Amino acid sequence: MTLDVPKYENFSKVYDLFNDEMPYNLWLDIIKYYGENVNSILDIGSGTGTVLNALKVPRKVGIDNSLTMVEIARENDPTSEYFCDDMTQFDLSESFDMIIATADVLNYAKDVTAFGNVLQNAYKHLNKDGVFIFDVHTEYKMKTDFNYELYSDSNDDVFYTWQTIPGEAELSVWHELTFFIKVQNDLYEKFEETHYQQTYKHSDILQLANEAGFTIHHSFSDFDIDNPLTEVAERNFYILKRL
Repeated sequence: MTLDVPKYENFSKVYDLFNDEMPYNLWLDIIKYYGENVNSILDIGSGTGTVLNALKVPRKVGIDNSLTMVEIARENDPTSEYFCDDMTQFDLSESFDMIIATADVLNYAKDVTAFGNVLQNAYKHLNKDGVFIFDVHTEYKMKTDFNYELYSDSNDDVFYTWQTIPGEAELSVWHELTFFIKVQNDLYEKFEETHYQQTYKHSDILQLANEAGFTIHHSFSDFDIDNPLTEVAERNFYILKRL
């Protein structure tokens, strides 16, 4: 398997159906807590526009490397601008008060160099005193939930299976998705996609953030800003500032 940049293309068509139980309200609480008075926000890996559409900010921009995602976001959210771009090398020629990357977007950075490039890009696109908020899968989650686990879900129109296979690199995983989308009556069309994710140790993230120029403002686990990083958690959050 090659480490191509993963793109939710076919899966974009059913992405919202299978993420209707995602706790977007908890991400929004965190964003609003740290961005009470922001006038502009950039969403890296904006998906179908769910998060940006829920925010009342004068200037909202989203980027995603999936053109299908961007097209859906533009339909779902006319209050924001959306562009198809690569989070490791985008250049929007403007800066923002806040940048966000929710729902483990940075785990799609395929290696430590790519992860560092995302942080450097975010820094370049932030205004002075701007805030960058992102979350990543924990080491614990990589070793438990993504260790040859098989998941599935279905409704009247779609059925999918999701197989997780640990990658060769430490703390990495391949997601193999197979899904069937109803096109008419009892006729379904089959699609397959493979995605790669990598997570990083807390110490490595801190080092990369410092190298990008950030100040580490806060870090916590599992949506609780009062919950310090713990070994047994599913998701770690980082609040970085450009001073």
